[in-house]
Amino acid sequence: MNIEKQVRTELRSAKPYLPGKPIQEVQRELGLKRVVKLASNESFLGPSPKALSAQRKAAKDVWLYPEGASPLLRRAAAGHAGVAEGQVIVGNGSDEIIRLLCETFAGRGDEVVCSDCGFIRFRQQSEMMGAKVVSVPMKNLKHDLFAMARSVTPKTKMMFVASPNNPTGTYNTRAEVSSLLRSLPKDCLLILDEAYYHYATGLEDYPESTLEFLPKHDNLIVLRTFSKAYGLAGLRVGLGFANAELVSWIDRIRMPFNVNLPAQAAALAALEDKAFLRRCVRETAKNREALASALEFMGLHCVPSTANFLCVETPIPGAELFRQLLRRGVIVRPLDEYGLTRHVRISVGSAAQNKFLLLALKKIEGLFSGRERREEALSR
Repeated sequence: MNIEKQVRTELRSAKPYLPGKPIQEVQRELGLKRVVKLASNESFLGPSPKALSAQRKAAKDVWLYPEGASPLLRRAAAGHAGVAEGQVIVGNGSDEIIRLLCETFAGRGDEVVCSDCGFIRFRQQSEMMGAKVVSVPMKNLKHDLFAMARSVTPKTKMMFVASPNNPTGTYNTRAEVSSLLRSLPKDCLLILDEAYYHYATGLEDYPESTLEFLPKHDNLIVLRTFSKAYGLAGLRVGLGFANAELVSWIDRIRMPFNVNLPAQAAALAALEDKAFLRRCVRETAKNREALASALEFMGLHCVPSTANFLCVETPIPGAELFRQLLRRGVIVRPLDEYGLTRHVRISVGSAAQNKFLLLALKKIEGLFSGRERREEALSR
């Protein structure tokens, strides 16, 4: 049997998404006792204790199917976002909602507009459905929304914009997003991925998209997640906010029971623990700025970030830096798949994790600036 011949044409050139290497795998491969993972933008503070308590309580009922459409979480998320319950869809991570959107709206002959350094799942999932991806260069590692709008044709079904963007950490302002929405044809969907929303929402020019834009634009879909600031990456819960009719179409192909029972309970409790969320955002911002300052002092330029990670330019290939750090027990993310071969993405860790990273970097040849070498000489 020629299995490849039986596979859909679009899948023959598809490449799987490569997640960050897990800690246990690195420990086994390299025989290391201590490994710090700063590759997947997980929250170093973990989840709310209230979320963990709710998860444990729900676990006693795992012999039962969960409520299929996550109604309690849907209702609570709607209240927090200022939308109607019918405007919310809950996914097995926001990644599932991206897949559902592509399966619902994109196909052969359609076009999907993305940035060349936008989150790679936008491209991968669109291509799997047979759509043509129109890749628009970023401007200073930020979405060029004007150029993206000019790339729209009568064949364009969707446009993906992540703000803050993964892997660059840059965001688009309220005025920029508003201008884009006004310029788009009404039948072109804008998917605004706000996975890192909580880290940017305090900025004066960052929009509250569900309140400011969603009531005026039926072609807007806003995505958010519990994987980042809420610290529930391992439970896989994402949210989508859109026109109720759009949600009803997406719901038709959503798998039943797509979000498990303990995950629904934990996400609901996390949503209500506002004090813990504020602490996570505050401490992440403090550690991000401290880490960026230390890296800049070492001569490693950091792209200004409004997320819980840094996109760092390096004097050696990012893949080589990844390998050298891995041998020293630190996992970061090389960015070759985005064409950023001289960059790595580094998640913001705790003070101890960041210190471990910095000590490992100091052992790698070719990374110190002349300034730090002089400082070290003077301190001896």
